Amino acid sequence: MKNLFFPFVILIFSAVYSHVLGGNKTGVSNIDIKLPKKVTISKTLGGIVYPSDILPELKHWKITLPIDENGNDSSNESNYRNRNKNAWEIKDLTGFEYPPYFKVVDDEVVFRAQCAGATTKGSKYPRSELRQLVGGGNNYWSMEDYQYLEVELRVTHTPVEKPEVCVTQIHGPIDEPLRVQYSKTDGLFLVWNEDNRKYFSNEVPYVLGEKLRIIVKVLKGEITCTVLNLDNNKSFTYTWTAEDKTAYFKVGCYTQSSVFLSQFHSKYSNEPMDAYGEVRVSSIKLIETYKE
Repeated sequence: MKNLFFPFVILIFSAVYSHVLGGNKTGVSNIDIKLPKKVTISKTLGGIVYPSDILPELKHWKITLPIDENGNDSSNESNYRNRNKNAWEIKDLTGFEYPPYFKVVDDEVVFRAQCAGATTKGSKYPRSELRQLVGGGNNYWSMEDYQYLEVELRVTHTPVEKPEVCVTQIHGPIDEPLRVQYSKTDGLFLVWNEDNRKYFSNEVPYVLGEKLRIIVKVLKGEITCTVLNLDNNKSFTYTWTAEDKTAYFKVGCYTQSSVFLSQFHSKYSNEPMDAYGEVRVSSIKLIETYKE
């Protein structure tokens, strides 16, 4: 009976698993994944479900974690200038997890970044965040070409003193043409071309834990971002001209606070050592146009 069951299980896996990556000579590729059935079968069999089972196209992204490669963060430091600036980057995400910063809960991938986390050299804030591997590497696509990102996610936890997280970005070589952020104080808002803010909490009310669909389109130097709350069906769309000419997408939890917060933002107190931000992602769709 056991020998008959195993081929049957393989057949089920083959039927429910779909991952389509198409390309053509223009450099356009499509990635579309929604695999809750595969997760259910894996759990039934008692197997481990990895983030790449939920989002199998993760081979086209790398992740930055809020620890260094030895598992250390900045919790033993007292001055932000001495913080751990060696946040760990992992490129091969197939079959990879690192709880509690990058793991699966139910049919979502959890991205968690503690306020005492290691940072990159260019940021004061920690992150558990995907970076698009344009053309398979650390490249940039052109703002003139068509780019598309659609992600469904939930903000599930924010820090205490500055309860704010960034969930989606366009990152350029000069600045950040787009950040989609949530604050318990101000609600949902966009940061565009680095320093400009567009608040839309009235148009799209948001309660922690509700699911968002974020759609970003890039073409001919313009960015259009739509944020839809799938729980109340309220949406907001905004279009602007990007200052950067090239960029890439980022998705996950970029925690906008720190245990050293008062040292560079005098109006805030430091976050407690156990404070963190958390975002849960359930699906990603990406269309990339890259010309070498």
